[in-house]
Amino acid sequence: MPRLERFARRASVLAVFGFVGASFTTPFVGRTRPALIAPTIGSIAAQLGVKVESSRADEEFTVGVQFSGSLEEPLKLSTFGVTGFAVGARVTVARIAPDRVHIEADEMLPVEHTEKVRVRIDAEGRLLKPAKT
Repeated sequence: MPRLERFARRASVLAVFGFVGASFTTPFVGRTRPALIAPTIGSIAAQLGVKVESSRADEEFTVGVQFSGSLEEPLKLSTFGVTGFAVGARVTVARIAPDRVHIEADEMLPVEHTEKVRVRIDAEGRLLKPAKT
């Protein structure tokens, strides 16, 4: 009889562990990672206040892609930490990682001026303002 009781106890312990293990894995069965939406060059340029060639506006802004344009709305660009530029300044933007974007602005007149900043980009393609330090 003691042998049968030990078997029953072990079986109940295994059943409990099996139930607990199944409850932890069940929510993940059939679940896939959400597809990342690749923003377009035009949508990123609009967030920065930059005008780009219309032929490139519909291209996907994936890792390794870069574009240049002229600044139209300096206030939009200044929200990302690139300040002091006039309309017409050259802005170059590059996606250097899935969640990082490098922004560089420069102008020659009235004085030579260049600024660089790296910002994050979320899964929906929105540029995130850098944290204040």
